Amino acid sequence: MTKLAQDLELAHALIEDKEKIREYYSLFDRIWPFTTINMKQELAPFDLENKKCITIQGSSDHIFELFLKHPSQIIGIDTNPLTEYLYYLKNAAFAVLETREDFLKFFRWHDYPKFCKNNHQVFDKDIFQEIEKYLIGDAKIFWQELFDCHSSIEIRKNLFNEYDETNDRALYQALNYLSEENYQYIRENRNKINFAFKNIDIRNLNEELTENCDFIILSNIILYAHYMYKENHLEEFKSLIELLSQRVNNGGNIVVGYLYDIENENDARDIYSRKIRDSIFYEPEYRYFYFQKMHDLHCDRKTNNHDTCLVYTKK
Repeated sequence: MTKLAQDLELAHALIEDKEKIREYYSLFDRIWPFTTINMKQELAPFDLENKKCITIQGSSDHIFELFLKHPSQIIGIDTNPLTEYLYYLKNAAFAVLETREDFLKFFRWHDYPKFCKNNHQVFDKDIFQEIEKYLIGDAKIFWQELFDCHSSIEIRKNLFNEYDETNDRALYQALNYLSEENYQYIRENRNKINFAFKNIDIRNLNEELTENCDFIILSNIILYAHYMYKENHLEEFKSLIELLSQRVNNGGNIVVGYLYDIENENDARDIYSRKIRDSIFYEPEYRYFYFQKMHDLHCDRKTNNHDTCLVYTKK
C-alpha cells in the first residue's frame, strides 16, 4: 500500500469515526486546525534570516510564522502524516481567499462566529473547488477524495481536533501571519516557501537528519513527556534535546517547550514543578523567555500569570 493510500485510509477512518489502531499518541491522530500557543511571542527573540529551521508541523501555523522571518528552509516534522496535507491546503487557500476573514471563515468550525456555536460554511465545497486548482500531486488527490466522499462538516468535525479550538480574536493576537499586511504578503509569496515534511517521531529525529540546522522548535510536546517515556519523563526528554543538539549549529537554538500558565503549580505534570524543572533544565544552556499570558488562548484561567518558552542554546 502506498503512503497516500495509507493516509487516506486513516483519514476516512477518522471521518467515519472508526476505531483506529495506533499505540502512541492516539490523541494526535486528529489534526489541530490552528495553533493553541502564542507564536508571536514564542518566535520574537530569534533572528532566523537565512537559517535552516525545523518545527513540529501540527496546525502548520509555525510554517507560515517562520516564513515571515525569512529562513532558508523550513522542515516540518510530525508523527501524524495528515498534518502535511493541511499545510498544502492552507497554502493553496491563500491563493483564493483574499482576506484573513475569508481564510478563517473557510477553516474555522468551533466557536465561530461569536453569535453562534459553529460555522456551517466551514470547508465550503464551492470554495474548495477553487482552492483545489492550486493543489498538486498527492495533496490534490487526498483532498479531492475526502471532499467527494464526505460532507464538509463531517470532514471538519472528525478529521480535526476540536479540543481547545481558539477563537478569532485570540488567533489575530497569537499569529503574525493573520495581520492584514502579513496575510497579503503570504498570498503574494506563498510559492517561495521552501518547505519539506518528515513524518517522524521526534524521538527518532536525530537519526533521520542528514544535515545540521540552526533552529528547532518543539512546540508544546514537552507537556506530553509522560506519554513518551514511562519513567524519568523530563530526564529522558532532556536526553532527547542533547541528541538533537548534535544536529544544531553553534549559536543555534532549540525551543524545548512552550509552557502555558507557568505559575500554575496545581498541574500535576513534572514540568510544572519548579523544583523538578530547575533541577533538570538549568543555566547557562537553558533559559526561559516569559511573556504575559494571553486571555482567550489555551488554558485561559483569567489570571495575570505568564506563558514561557524553555530554550536551549548551542554554545
